[in-house]
Amino acid sequence: MQWTREYIAKEPSLRAFATHISTIENNVEINPSLCIEVSKSLTEAICKTILSNQNATYKDDIAFNVLVKQTLEHLIKQSGKDMAGLSELCRRISAVAQSIAEIRNNAGFASHGLDVLHPQIDKSLSLLIYKTTDVLCGFMMHFYFNYAHHTNQRLIYQDCECFNDWFDEENPLEVGGVPLSASKALYNLDYHAYKANYIDYLEYLSEMKEQ
Repeated sequence: MQWTREYIAKEPSLRAFATHISTIENNVEINPSLCIEVSKSLTEAICKTILSNQNATYKDDIAFNVLVKQTLEHLIKQSGKDMAGLSELCRRISAVAQSIAEIRNNAGFASHGLDVLHPQIDKSLSLLIYKTTDVLCGFMMHFYFNYAHHTNQRLIYQDCECFNDWFDEENPLEVGGVPLSASKALYNLDYHAYKANYIDYLEYLSEMKEQ
């Protein structure tokens, strides 16, 4: 899943998805049902992470295909691009997502108890879904990082490493002789103050570049 890996490597918080990808890749042939199930889970997790970072709400019980469609439409809207046929493409991708969900529901390895003689998923189908998942997730991450990422409303601490290091240097903190991270303490105790300081930091960097 090269395209998806390329983008999740850009932020520490997204690297948690590397486990999903490894599971998918390692089970395409030996356990096609698990490959398909985790492919759906990865897509779902990426959609919810993007929408949450962008402060875009979604229903707790949202259908998989609707979630994919909502995420794509949100990202395209954020990009400000008016590409002919893009809305129709979103609709068709949503239909593909629905098919993947139905296949997963009929052959889920981890979340459904199946009879030992239940028909096995062909590895050619799991290969197709594996490749489709990489294209779909990679496409969403492409739009996210290139057109929407800068409008994130939710800050994740580990993704702000440069700011954290700078803030800790500017605000040395020690309790009982033990050095502590001021940025981590601020993030946990007063998220809004952390975010305000982070925004000020970005503005400072922007001003420095202009000089």
